[in-house]
Amino acid sequence: MGLVVSRDAEHGRAYFVDRGFEEEYSGAALQDLERAVERDFMEQLQASCWKEKQQKSDLASLGQLYRDERLKQKAESLRLESCEKLQRSVAQRRAD
Repeated sequence: MGLVVSRDAEHGRAYFVDRGFEEEYSGAALQDLERAVERDFMEQLQASCWKEKQQKSDLASLGQLYRDERLKQKAESLRLESCEKLQRSVAQRRAD
């Protein structure tokens, strides 16, 4: 059948479940599942952030190695979107 129903975990993370989900999960089991959803989301953000930082560092290193100002500028202007999202998510968790 597939995952067809959207639900929000504790910190507003959307995840998708089968129609009969509520019959199987409630109470502690539901809380455990939603914690796992949140943990997976944070782990994915951390991995994406690390990848973005690595790409930025690689570009900066290449720009320095080849004395290419264009590469250096590109590295400087590269936004670390996953890192920004991770930072916001961590701040939100601390505020809750």
